[in-house]
Order: sequence, then C-alpha cells, then structure tokens
Amino acid sequence: MNQYVAMPAVGLGRANEAGEEQAYHIPAGEIRGKLPEELRGTFFRIGPGRYEVGGQAFGHAFDGDGMLHSVTFADNGAHYRNRFVQTRKYRDETAAQAIVHRSLGHNAPGGWRKNAGRGPANCANTSLIWHGGHLLALWEGGRPYELDPVTLETLGEFNYGGRLTKANAFSAHGKVDPRTGNYYNFGIGMGLRGPCINFYRIDARGCLDKKGQFPISTLPFCHDFALTEHYAVFFIAPLHVRRPAKSLLGFETFMDAFTFEPEKATRIFVVSLATFEVVRTFETEGFIPVHYANCWEQGRELVIHMTHFTDWIKINHTLASPATNPAGFDLSQNDKSGLWRYRLNLGTGRVSHEILPGHDNIEFMQWDYRRTGVASGITYAVAAMPHPGSFTLNAVQRQDHGRDDYRLHDFGAGTLISETVFAARNKAAAEGEGYLITAAYRAATHSTDIVILDADSLDEIATVPLRKHIPVGFHCGYTSRSFV
Repeated sequence: MNQYVAMPAVGLGRANEAGEEQAYHIPAGEIRGKLPEELRGTFFRIGPGRYEVGGQAFGHAFDGDGMLHSVTFADNGAHYRNRFVQTRKYRDETAAQAIVHRSLGHNAPGGWRKNAGRGPANCANTSLIWHGGHLLALWEGGRPYELDPVTLETLGEFNYGGRLTKANAFSAHGKVDPRTGNYYNFGIGMGLRGPCINFYRIDARGCLDKKGQFPISTLPFCHDFALTEHYAVFFIAPLHVRRPAKSLLGFETFMDAFTFEPEKATRIFVVSLATFEVVRTFETEGFIPVHYANCWEQGRELVIHMTHFTDWIKINHTLASPATNPAGFDLSQNDKSGLWRYRLNLGTGRVSHEILPGHDNIEFMQWDYRRTGVASGITYAVAAMPHPGSFTLNAVQRQDHGRDDYRLHDFGAGTLISETVFAARNKAAAEGEGYLITAAYRAATHSTDIVILDADSLDEIATVPLRKHIPVGFHCGYTSRSFV
C-alpha cells in the first residue's frame, strides 16, 4: 500500500505543485475592481504546501506539509506572505530529503519495526484559529503549532501553558462562542475506560480553563462538532479503526485501518457547556458527517445543518495524495450530499432530518460567525459544478433558509476554489451583510487569485492576483486585525 515513487502533479492543471515561500505587496493598481473600504483585515488560508519530498510521494492529502498564507487588505493594496509550518516532520524530512516519519496514509520506510508504536506525524495542515492573541495551525491528531501573525514564523508546538498534554489531541475544528469569546475544541483519546473524546474550553484571553472527557465505544473518524448556546453536539459515525493492533504495530497505515459499517447506527452525544457532561444521547442511520454549519436551540430541539455522506471508499479516494491519485480531487468520484438539517428533540429523544434546497454537491459550509449557536438564515458553501474536463470545487453557493432558495457563483471550467469565509461589513451589519473571500486557482495561467464577492448578490467585487499559485488546500479564516 505504501508508494514512494514520485509522480507528476495531476488534477486540475498543476494545482498540486509545491508552493514557494514568499512575501510581497500587491499595489492597488494591480487589483481588479476595488477593495471594499470596510475590508481592512487579514485573510488566512492553510493547506498542504507539498505532497512529496526527495522524489517520494506522501500517501494521503492529509499528510501534506502545512503551509499558511496571509493576505492583509490595506488602503494601498494587499500584502501577501506564506510560510511552511516548521513541524518536526517538515524539518526532519527537508533535511533528509526523504520520508522519515510515519503519517496517516503511509508508513515510514523500513517495515513494521520502524513503525510499530509510532503515531502519525503532525503535519499542521488542516485549519487555523486566531484566538486569545495566538495564531494556531491545527491538525487532527496532535497539538497545535503557534505562528507569529505578522511574519508567519513558527514559534513552536503550543500547549496552553502545559494544560494540553501530549495525550490531548486538538481537533482542526474548534468553535468560538461570540457571546463569551470562549473557544471550544476536542480531541479523540484513550481514557481509563477505552476510547474517549476530550473536550476543552479556552477563555477569551487564550487560557485553557476547563477540560472534560466522555467515553465512546470505538476509535472513530470524528472531524468536527456543532455548538449551540448551551451544548456541544458530536455525531459519532460507524466509521472507525477496525483493527487497532494491526495499525499500531505498523502492519498497515492508519487510513487503511478505517472501516465504515453503514448498517450500524450513528450515535449522537449532547454535552452541556456548563458541566461538560453528556446530557442526552441519540441514534440515527449510519452515515459519515464531515463538516457542520451552524447549530442552535429551538425550544427543546437542537437544529443542526451539516453534510451527509455514505461512501467512505469514495471519500478516501477523493482525498488520496494528489501526487499519486490520477483523479486529483475529482468530486465526481464522491457522494452527492447537499445541506442536511437534523433536529434532535431533547425531551422525546426523537431524531428527524431533511435535505434543504440547494446544490447537491457541496462542502466547506460557512455562516456569519457572529450568529454561531443562535438561529441563522444563511449558509454559504463551496460547490462542484460539472464542466467539460473538470468536476471539482469551482462555485460558491448562498442558501437563504427563510425563502428556501439558493444562488450560485460559478467560476467556470479551469478554476478550483477553496473554502470561502464570510467577513461582515462592520460590527453593526445585519446577518449576511458583508463579503465572501476565497482563493481561486486558475489552471490556464497556473496562478491563484484572492477573490472577494458580495455576500448577498455573489457578484465579484475585487480580485487580488498573486504572483505564484497556492497549492490545493483546506480551510481559511478572517480577522479584522491587520498584520503587516
């Protein structure tokens, strides 16, 4: 299963080629359109900056070395900078010009003896958070890495003053409560009674002030969770490590160890934010949740917007290393999943769901974060529109739940976009009044633009051309703080 032979970057043009570290200014005169006067903050974007080293291909997209990008919007144009996250994996393998560490999708060279008892190396490549004065690069199975928000220099692994131990994994998908400024995150772990979820609260100052834990029955793929005003909600799919001993002893990769059993139930845990205790559990059909949109309380019901997938083989194929996968993020290989609405009745224990009007192939949902945990009427997502020779993430969708309709901005064939983030016009703006920011790769010119859309009409307002392309990536964020 392990592949160490370099292959040409494939997919949409050369979108997967390794990135180069750079820092430069884009004058206002080079920007197509005009930067909105209210948009004077920093757009961050993270993803793998390389998928191979020394001619050896990594085994999975999740194994690519993290690269963080920042674009600060200013009166005189925009300031761009990017840096690799200097993880131990990145440093060791750059020095050796060879694969040294075990990762999620490949084992280290040398057979099972070189891999037994070793976990996957932290790539710091999946998501990011600016909170409590710290800019953190996040990954699924380890602790965050802190970076300087101005220079993007790696400051080191971050452990919240020792409160986050080596046994405390820290998910790529935390949530900030806009009412308190508290940041909640979680990680899969092993407790005294077996597999568990560790749950953390970080206050607005950036101090980890509360930790909790609750048991689960398997080692699952649990990528995200939902947050309301009073609860955290975890959907635990029947997607789990089927033979822990075989992967822990190094006889197979961690990704090969996962199996999906759709005949089994998805278990749902509702956790109190006050006590960190499970207050209710539910069961529903077996499916794979990946990302959640907003979630809120409506009387005794919890309303949750999320994606819903049912074919792990296709999902994993889509995420196979772009250095070795001929399909290269070809979403025609994936499930079709629009936006689903789940309702959990805390009183009766009833679970119901429906598919909302919208495009049937979306991912990376976003909303106005000022409304996290309370009822919201608009969800944004990235959509895959079919074009000749291209079926990948190339459109932005805006869903209006009040009117049960949606609209799309299609970038067309030859463009690949990443997650789109919402930036409010100002603090007093109504929900949805603002802008959407995304990175758009153009295959024809092997370049990337930072594109700003009106969040209501989805009309293009401004396009910031970068000098070099940004490799295919994952998540992004925005802060009204400027870092130059």
